[in-house]
Amino acid sequence: MRSAIRVAAGVAALAVAGLSVPAPAYAEGVFVEVNPSTIQAGFQVAIRASCGDALNNAKVHSEAFGEVTVEPVNAYLIAAATVPEHKTPRGYTVKLTCPSRQTATTTLWVVGEHTSHRGPNTGGGFLAGDDGSTLIGAGAAAVGLGAGVALLARRRRTIPQG
Repeated sequence: MRSAIRVAAGVAALAVAGLSVPAPAYAEGVFVEVNPSTIQAGFQVAIRASCGDALNNAKVHSEAFGEVTVEPVNAYLIAAATVPEHKTPRGYTVKLTCPSRQTATTTLWVVGEHTSHRGPNTGGGFLAGDDGSTLIGAGAAAVGLGAGVALLARRRRTIPQG
């Protein structure tokens, strides 16, 4: 029951935070977290955990990346894991199992492939839907105007004063 409440609270917090804040699960000094907590398939996540002490290795398992060993580094258990490119976009449970058999879980959200090659259309800009021809035309006009001003300035210097 307690883990169901924790999962529900985690999902609500994730929705509010825009899927950007790590969602660690803590229980008496035993926790696991992944950073980033939302990732595109094919990329790597950092895993940080604790079993109450950082003296012994522990195991972290998820359907997202398999099983990895977290090792003691500066008071935490640390590892990295790569989410394979073929993973289906969804939430995956990440479970820490300590040598003492204590466990902790969190959720790793895998998102689909980003296919857009253009910047975001944020609206309000008259060039937002342009293919570049307007910018090229404006640049050519600016160069032409600059050349005309330079010619005019040169002619003024060469006119004899009477």
